[in-house]
Amino acid sequence: MRHPLRVLVRDERGGPLAEFALVIGLLFVVAIFVFEMTRFFMQAAMAEYATHLAVRIAAVRPPVCPGVPDFNERASGSTARFGTMCSDPSAPCAAVATQTCTGTAGNGVVDEIFGTIQPLLPNGATPANLQFEYESTGLGFLGGPYVPMTSVSLQNLQHQFILPLGQLFAPWGGAGGSGAVPLEPLTAAMPGEDLNVGTGG
Repeated sequence: MRHPLRVLVRDERGGPLAEFALVIGLLFVVAIFVFEMTRFFMQAAMAEYATHLAVRIAAVRPPVCPGVPDFNERASGSTARFGTMCSDPSAPCAAVATQTCTGTAGNGVVDEIFGTIQPLLPNGATPANLQFEYESTGLGFLGGPYVPMTSVSLQNLQHQFILPLGQLFAPWGGAGGSGAVPLEPLTAAMPGEDLNVGTGG
C-alpha cells in the first residue's frame, strides 16, 4: 500500500493553478502601483498647467496685491517729461517694491482664477494655495501704465493616493499614514499686459 503523504508529494495535478495564484497576486500589486504612479504624475502635470493658466489670467486683470500702482509715477527729484522711458539713465520713474500676497476667497480676480483652475487641482485645494507676486521690470514710460512681472505660485498641494502608498514616500516627505504626498511648489511668470491705463502719457 502506498503511503498517502508520498502520493501527495508526487502528485503534480493543480501545479499550474498554484503557480498562477502566486503570480497573479504580484501582477495585481504591480498593476495597482503603476496605476497610482500614473495618477500622481498626471496630477502634477495638471497642476503645472493650472499654474500657467492662472498667470495668464492674472497678467490681464487688476493686481490682487495691494500697493501695486496703476501707472509709472515720477521719481522724487526728477524733472523728466511724461513719456520718458523708465529705462532712461536719469531714472525718471519711481522705484516700486515687489508686492507679494496670498489668494483670498472673495477677491474677484482670485475667485475667477481659482474657479478656472480648480478642476485641474487635487481635492482640498483652496484659493489660499495661490501666491501672487508683482515685481518691477523697469519697462514702460513715465506716466504710462505700470507693467510688472506677474508671478503666480501654487503651494502646499497634496496628492491623495487611493491606496495607502503615501507611506512608501514618507522618507521623502510623504504624509505617512494619510496616504497623501505633497506636490512640489509650482511657479509661472509673465509680464503684465498694457491695458491702456495711465496719466499724462
